[in-house]
Amino acid sequence: MPLKAVCIELRPNLSSGHVFLQFDQEIRGRKKTRLIIKEHDVHIVENGGSQLVLRHDTFGMDIQRISVFIANGCHISFRFNYTTLDVEALEKSIAVPMKPQPLLLGFEEHSEQLVALHCNNCRSELVPGCSYNRLRECPSGLIDPSEFFCHNHGGADKPTATLVPGPKDIYYGLNYIVLNMSVLQDRIMNRADHLYCKRCMWMLGLSTQAGAAAKLWADALRWLPQPIDATAPKLQPRQLFKHSTVTQLMLRLLSTLWPTLLPPLFSPTNSRAVLVANMPDRQQHHMLIQVLEPQLTVLRRTVSETEQLQHYRACKLYFRVFGSCPPDAPVLAQWQQQIEVPKMHISPHMFLELQARFDYNSALIPHAWRYNSEEEKLLLSYFFYETEAQELLNQQRPKEQPQRAKPNQPPQDTELEDYETDAGLDASLYETDDESDDERSDSDSELTSPLLSKSTPIMVYEQNLAKRWLKQQQRQPSPPLTPPDPSE
Repeated sequence: MPLKAVCIELRPNLSSGHVFLQFDQEIRGRKKTRLIIKEHDVHIVENGGSQLVLRHDTFGMDIQRISVFIANGCHISFRFNYTTLDVEALEKSIAVPMKPQPLLLGFEEHSEQLVALHCNNCRSELVPGCSYNRLRECPSGLIDPSEFFCHNHGGADKPTATLVPGPKDIYYGLNYIVLNMSVLQDRIMNRADHLYCKRCMWMLGLSTQAGAAAKLWADALRWLPQPIDATAPKLQPRQLFKHSTVTQLMLRLLSTLWPTLLPPLFSPTNSRAVLVANMPDRQQHHMLIQVLEPQLTVLRRTVSETEQLQHYRACKLYFRVFGSCPPDAPVLAQWQQQIEVPKMHISPHMFLELQARFDYNSALIPHAWRYNSEEEKLLLSYFFYETEAQELLNQQRPKEQPQRAKPNQPPQDTELEDYETDAGLDASLYETDDESDDERSDSDSELTSPLLSKSTPIMVYEQNLAKRWLKQQQRQPSPPLTPPDPSE
């Protein structure tokens, strides 16, 4: 059968549900497609074949009738009512905790084992092995740390940098850590307060506190415990924070933006926020989000080979992304001017990960239901809370899809957007190729940089120079193959 995806919203308090069916082809191109309810089960029937959509005995639902039936494009949606539901079995089937796990670093204070910080892209050491004296969490991710104190604790002639961590201290927040800039000076490049790895030009974070501290994104770093014994086996780099799944990041993000997000205190009218990310090209991207239901009960089919529906919790929301040059700036400006709308800075990787998930899940919803209004044009989507094992499968899924689509795609047109640095070379946000120390150069202006070996485009200026040089070579007459005769 052509059924591609199934998503069912359940609302036990209303004894109703909303079904979204996604097909691999448009409905209008089919001869005959029918939706049949037989013995409380819902089936899709086409060309003599039948496929089960919803089975009542899974959670004891007795589906009687459907309403608000819509067939549009590749989607069919309808609502249904029921009188009985096994709520206990439904709650037991969920495996993802709805509360965010504590925000903790993967290492502890005063540890006997030294901790080194490495670039997540090239594995270059950014901070040598160190035993940190203080690991402190920032009070809030919505307020700039410089606004926590209204006066200076130092003298008038020599102010004290209260919010700058010491060389052996780490401050941390939702998805970042703050280090003293002195521990990074010779291993990073600072371009307009944007910090890059000097070895591979991977964006690490931003400078803060007038350049005295560095705010580094956790997904751009890895920490590596230094073995106490020289004969100990080599250890693998690890993520900075415990419970670093995207689901946990989303739960922490929601709890930071709206501490009273859980029912019954939640209100959709006060659930708007602006997410900001400084991209590697030093341009700011914005994402507007409006949470409709933070803990929606969803039945979802994730594997096409099975007809069994899985129970998930999801966050239903509207979103819209604005790039560096937004065409509809008044909508963005209107949100930013509202005092009650919080604004939070997140990492580029997290920004793009959320955008990719929202875009992917919005395909489950028919076009008739996707947008909130003609003025704002926010897109309706979901964020499905998943376990670590499920997220590992999602990380493998994007790698498989481009392989199937590669024959129909032009070369290098589907690569991720590159960013430009002052070195005159471009570096991709998602470069993951690892190379040895002999193949890399610490000089960002060296023409033998490994970025060139990865088909990295040259700056427009250098491209024009290359074109003019080729034209000059073509105008010059080619030398004769044999030497001229002296008698001529």
